[in-house]
Amino acid sequence: MGLFDFFGGKKSSEDEEAVALQNAAAQKEKEIQAAKEAHEGMEWPSFPRLNPVNIESADEVAMGETVTSQRKDEIGGMIYDSDISPETLRFMSNQEILFLLTALEVFNKKAPLPGFEKNHRKVYNELLSRVRDAETLYVLYDATTGYPFIDHGFANVYFEKEIADKAVELFAKQYRKVAVREVKVENPDDTAAVKRGFFDYLYYVGMENILVDNGAYRARFKRSEIVAAPGDWNEEDRAKNPINPPLNFAMLDFMAELRWPVKYEKREEIVRAKEMRMLSLIRSSSYIIPMQHEGPVEVLEDGRMKFGKDTKFKFLVLNSQDGKQFLPVYTDAIEFGKKLRGSEWNAAVFKYQDILKFVSDKEGIAINPDGQNVILPKDRMMLLEVAGQQADKMRGVKAPSANPGTMNSDDLVVQKALDQAMARMSEKKDAEQ
Repeated sequence: MGLFDFFGGKKSSEDEEAVALQNAAAQKEKEIQAAKEAHEGMEWPSFPRLNPVNIESADEVAMGETVTSQRKDEIGGMIYDSDISPETLRFMSNQEILFLLTALEVFNKKAPLPGFEKNHRKVYNELLSRVRDAETLYVLYDATTGYPFIDHGFANVYFEKEIADKAVELFAKQYRKVAVREVKVENPDDTAAVKRGFFDYLYYVGMENILVDNGAYRARFKRSEIVAAPGDWNEEDRAKNPINPPLNFAMLDFMAELRWPVKYEKREEIVRAKEMRMLSLIRSSSYIIPMQHEGPVEVLEDGRMKFGKDTKFKFLVLNSQDGKQFLPVYTDAIEFGKKLRGSEWNAAVFKYQDILKFVSDKEGIAINPDGQNVILPKDRMMLLEVAGQQADKMRGVKAPSANPGTMNSDDLVVQKALDQAMARMSEKKDAEQ
């Protein structure tokens, strides 16, 4: 090969690369033009529905538009960018980011957008980082339970109080008693040895699905995308500190549904399905029980206590207004610590089957008496255990999933029933209210 052949070959390679780049750019432009033609006549998206519930006069409290028409035209055009600049996103408001995310999804569903996956991930990540980095958020709480409001499996959080307040008005039209609480994402007043922020707290109550700015432009997240499960990063001993996220969620979901003062198709079936899911988890869970003891006690590997024959012990007892006695049991250290942290009562771990032995002279148990306060009478506890043993024999023993984000068969039944009923639901106030 001669000298001129060498330089000629190099130039030829550069020319071929330039031609390839030109062809790629032309192809991308062609795809963009095709997408624009496919989207011709489409309008920019507006707010999605708050949820599937049908209500009358919803427009009376409809939220005002959060993104102007001019900004929609300016921002909306970005859906056709081949590579959205992260720097541009940083200067956009939260609702503008949410609008862009919604526009990307709506228009791509109609006809594929070039670069959709990459651009969608950039916009999604920008919003996710804002949730993670927020010092304060506004959260909807359910007045009937005292815990974060569960709407079709989702907790509702907001960047701005004004939007949260308007959402409360919308939910009030559905006879939901909810209120806005300002929460610190990282709790500076937490004095526990293991620090827990708000999204850590949601883990313990089993709320893994989150809606940001529901009622306006919104986005769905998994709690685990915002912060890892506490057990994945702290040194909390799960044997001595049991947690029950699925049970906490099931109790709250059942209680909220039961206390919702409305009538709708298949309500009884849905309430029953949620109750059965809760009872199944109650039976398969371990609990913290306040107790005192004298004498030898062996602490097993799973955190439970094994008493010697000479061990003397007593349990804390709660007295009801009518003089009945209940044994308080707690799903986790958070619930136990609401009243008993630093008290003279020790925290012992027992399974449901162990607890059955302790209620012989009591009326039953109160699960998280300073929280959900689910009362389970002794006779029903016994029936639940008998039914559970029979079910175990029929299908083979299978422990419920420890991952609150994983739906078991009972969860799927509940969700299917909810989806079917809510899709056809016409909201009416209970005639007796």
